[in-house]
Amino acid sequence: MNSENLRMSNVPIAVGWKVIVKPKPGKTESESGIDLSATVDAQDHLVYIGELIEVGEAAFQTKTAGGLDMSTWKVRPQVGDSVMFSPYCGMKIRQRGEKNPIILMNDTDIMAVIDDPDYTIHLSPQFG
Repeated sequence: MNSENLRMSNVPIAVGWKVIVKPKPGKTESESGIDLSATVDAQDHLVYIGELIEVGEAAFQTKTAGGLDMSTWKVRPQVGDSVMFSPYCGMKIRQRGEKNPIILMNDTDIMAVIDDPDYTIHLSPQFG
């Protein structure tokens, strides 16, 4: 995203090795039509899949504190990719007028790029 689009959408600009992910919202209705809206907030902690909406200038391009050179990785997440991220990572940011928060996190909290976020099962690390 360029900074002109960011100002219009009010998405913060990620700096350094930070990235911003928009988590996939929980289901509000079951396949059989049952209203699940009362449980959506309770399900939020189980959502570890989202869309990468902002990438800092050094994200996925630097060495980690442990010496891992991320610039040599064959797969580097890009804006628009569906990603799986670490549970309990980053900082949730709830924007005015938006129901669902976005998450500012380190690039190392991205665990995988996934093709179909609707096909991927959300697993809780305690039960995985």
